[in-house]
Amino acid sequence: MTIVSIRLIDRLGRRQLLFWSLGGMTATLLVLAGAFHAGASGQLAWIAMASVAVYVGFFAIGLGPVFWLLISEIYPLRVRGIAMGAATMCNWGFNLLVALTFLLLVQRLGAAYTFWVYAGASVASWIFCYRLVPETKGRTLEDINERWDRG
Repeated sequence: MTIVSIRLIDRLGRRQLLFWSLGGMTATLLVLAGAFHAGASGQLAWIAMASVAVYVGFFAIGLGPVFWLLISEIYPLRVRGIAMGAATMCNWGFNLLVALTFLLLVQRLGAAYTFWVYAGASVASWIFCYRLVPETKGRTLEDINERWDRG
């Protein structure tokens, strides 16, 4: 799906891919949580497994690759290196946080509630993108910098 994203990113735009990606991730997390809530055995186990695979696909078409492109486009040249380093550190730091807390959440809340929490985080991410992430499709780095300079 990352290869598909490469083909679509300039045609559809960064924001649209983010919206589709986060919406799909939310839906698959809700299906996964529902499957675990209902017991995740038999046919539900297959549904749970399929929802994880589809989740990865939605991540790979939007949130995964678009993040790296956006951070290279939105920062002014004077701070781009430092800002990209900080964004990369935050990205990997939050990946570490998820890895360190996932099993603890499953133990404390159960699998269904853990995936509902992640679905809620995906909804919050969608809202963040809707309100704050600019569309940079078809714009030069100079145009983007000028927009930030104007406020």
